[in-house]
Amino acid sequence: MDQRLPRRTLTLLLIFTVLGVYYPAIFAPLNTIDDPGLYQYLLNTNSFSFHDIFVPGGSGTYYRPLLTVSFLADKYVWGLEESFMHLENVLFHLGNTLLVYAVAFRLSRLLKVASPLPALLAALFFAIHPLNTESVVWISGRTDLLAGMFVLLSMFFLLAEKRTTITSLLAAFSLLIACLAKDTAIFFLPAAFIFPFYCMDGGSPGLNGVFQTVRNNLSHFAVFTAAGAGYFAFRELAFSRGDLGAKQVLTHVAGSQGSGLLLSLRLVLKAAGFYVKKLFLPWPLNFGIIHVSDYYIVVGVLLFVVVITLLVRRTLVGFFFLAAASIGSSALLVPLLKMTWTPIAERYMYMPAAFFVVGITFVLYRGAGRWYSSKFMVPAVACLAAVAIYATSQRAILWQSNLALYEDCLRQSPDFIPAQNEIANALYARGDVRKACEIVSSMTPPADFVNGQYVYLSKAVALANSGDIKGARRLLMQALKNPGKHEVAIIQHLLQLNDTELLKGDDDRRTLYPQNVKLLDRLYQLTGDPFCQYRLGQTYLFMGKREKARDALQIVIAKSSSQAYYYPAAKKLLEKLSH
Repeated sequence: MDQRLPRRTLTLLLIFTVLGVYYPAIFAPLNTIDDPGLYQYLLNTNSFSFHDIFVPGGSGTYYRPLLTVSFLADKYVWGLEESFMHLENVLFHLGNTLLVYAVAFRLSRLLKVASPLPALLAALFFAIHPLNTESVVWISGRTDLLAGMFVLLSMFFLLAEKRTTITSLLAAFSLLIACLAKDTAIFFLPAAFIFPFYCMDGGSPGLNGVFQTVRNNLSHFAVFTAAGAGYFAFRELAFSRGDLGAKQVLTHVAGSQGSGLLLSLRLVLKAAGFYVKKLFLPWPLNFGIIHVSDYYIVVGVLLFVVVITLLVRRTLVGFFFLAAASIGSSALLVPLLKMTWTPIAERYMYMPAAFFVVGITFVLYRGAGRWYSSKFMVPAVACLAAVAIYATSQRAILWQSNLALYEDCLRQSPDFIPAQNEIANALYARGDVRKACEIVSSMTPPADFVNGQYVYLSKAVALANSGDIKGARRLLMQALKNPGKHEVAIIQHLLQLNDTELLKGDDDRRTLYPQNVKLLDRLYQLTGDPFCQYRLGQTYLFMGKREKARDALQIVIAKSSSQAYYYPAAKKLLEKLSH
């Protein structure tokens, strides 16, 4: 490649590549897992304060205020237009691709590599790596894109030709911002902390060299220590009743719940090996990975040997593999903590992939000798890029249909309950109620299934559609005993069933009205939506409790916007009750 080729030309090449490969994402709908809940939250949020976003109070597991701010921007800038929300994800990925190019270009300078080829190839293959599709096309996957942007920016500052306290401070601050987009960005901290030992691409220094490096980089170690401590302190202050996420990680790592890393070494090695394979060979792509072969344990063991070797043989290129392993280690905790509906996911590798492609590109470039200048290099790279582009673009097209996506998922993971549930939902939407009910009736989640409450929701909907309202209500009441994060949805479904029974007039109103009062009270506590109080006022009126109805309607007038569609009716009712 011509070394005089302008960087502007290379940048335009990367821009056109990303936009060309991911333009199908713009036409994708909301993914029926997570996206609708996010959309409804944004739709129903009439006002917000940065204080409530950054200091939510209560207790919490996830702390991602910057992500929340980005989604609120979607509301006030794009009007929650789905295509623009997808476009924003694509633009974040484009920004990250350009940052990978900038990071790789700085690495080239430090390694005295004159050719722009390795920097270009690293950015290109990050841009089109099929493993990244899930994070880019899924609106709720933006958390990886946003955090990845600031982690890469942190790496960019670390690679300054003249590292100073200012560059370390900028790198640490960037990492801190990344953590506000996704908690797992903090796993880059160990890599950033040891970076000074790898900033010279040479042999392993002796003990005196280690002490000298520490003395020369005290400010670097100080600012990153402060950044890490500050982040955890801020989390603790943000949650007035405790940081459940950090506590859960600590208890599992310590093994106090019988599932620590030492007791689950087999699971950790298997997951690590699987992710390594995915970085090299991402196929088959799957939205719901629940089973991983034990053969990957061997790859996991080899990975740990490689990591130890890289720690001993300190090279600047090797550091990028250590950075990928450092961030990627957060994904190994997911199957242990059992916090999400999928224990292993492709999106967890978005940030590690950025460092991996830089490292592997420079290893191949420097280790291939003169091969890169031979006549076989261009066709080989072109073929590999063509395969990746085809796979990524086809995957983006598949995401344009929820039904097609989940059918593909179910072919690869037949026991994946969320895919079965979402296929049933898609069939309901298409009007094929009989087939949807058959799928829902056959769903049997395992005892340790995370978020299994929505299976009760689906079964209740199936029973209600078949006319068994009482059976549906029994299932929802059972789910309400341990609702998890689905309490709002369960209560809303129960209220709908009760309203159906009340309209029929053949059930005990003395039972249903008091139950509705309790449900609406709880729903208001959870959502703060004044409409709950409006419904509560109506329910009290049906029960003949005028004073309580008046109290509920007064809350409606005080809390709701005068533009709310139910506001005039609430005001009129309140005036009648006040006479």
